[in-house]
Amino acid sequence: MKKYKKLVVYGCSLTKDNYLDTWADLLSKKLGVPLINRAERGAGYNYILQKVLSTEFDADDLCVIMWPSSDRYDLYVNDAVPHLQSDLQFASWLDGKSPSFVDYDGSYNSNKGWLINGAVPRGYKHLYYKYFYNETFHVNNAWATISSVQSILNQQHVKYCMCNSYSLRSLTQYHYDNVNDFNWQLYNKINKNKFVKNASTTGFIELAIANNFKFFNPHYPDTEAHQWFLDEYILPKLMDKNLLK
Repeated sequence: MKKYKKLVVYGCSLTKDNYLDTWADLLSKKLGVPLINRAERGAGYNYILQKVLSTEFDADDLCVIMWPSSDRYDLYVNDAVPHLQSDLQFASWLDGKSPSFVDYDGSYNSNKGWLINGAVPRGYKHLYYKYFYNETFHVNNAWATISSVQSILNQQHVKYCMCNSYSLRSLTQYHYDNVNDFNWQLYNKINKNKFVKNASTTGFIELAIANNFKFFNPHYPDTEAHQWFLDEYILPKLMDKNLLK
C-alpha cells in the first residue's frame, strides 16, 4: 500500500468529532499515517475554501474532503462587529467543552474568528436566514466552491478524493424554498470522477439512514456507519484512482 507522509482532511463535524471516531480517524489508522484534521464542527463552504487555500501541501500528502450541506452561512467575527461577538453562545462547541470562534490559525477563542454552527438559524444569523437566504444562491455557491477547490488541488498536484454528506444534486439540509433555478453550468464544472461512487444521487447521511445505522444523536451517525462508508465508498475510490497502490 502506498505510503503517505500525512492525511489532510476537511469538512464539518462528520469529519472531526469530539465524541466518536469519524471516517477520517479510521482512514488515518488504516493507512498508518498522521491525521491533519482541518475540519470544524458546523463548518460551511466559505470556511473550507479558505482553509484549503491556506494549506501548503507536501508532495506525499493525501487529501480527502467531505463536503457538508450547502445551506450554511459562515461568519467571521472580530472587534469591528461587537454585536456578533455576543453570539458566541450560539457558536459550535469546537473543543467539545464550550462554544468558541475559530481563527485563521486554527486557535479557538471567545472574541475573534469564524462563527460556524451549521445550518441552524440562531442569534444574528436568524436575520440572515429570514431576510437574505435563498436556496439557489447557497447551492450555486457550493457547486462553485467544489469546482474551485478541485482546480486549486489540481494546480498543486495534490493527490485527493472527495465525498459528501448529502447528494451533490440535492445538498440542502434544512432550508428549502421551492425555487429551483440552480445554475447547472456550475454543477457540470465539478469533476465527479474525483468523488466516491454515486455522489450525485446520495450522500453519507442518506446512506446511513437507508442502511439503518445507529446515530450518536439525531444528526451524527455512529462510528459503525463511518467505518462502513470508509470501507464501501472512500477506500474503493482511493484504490480506483490508484491513490493507495
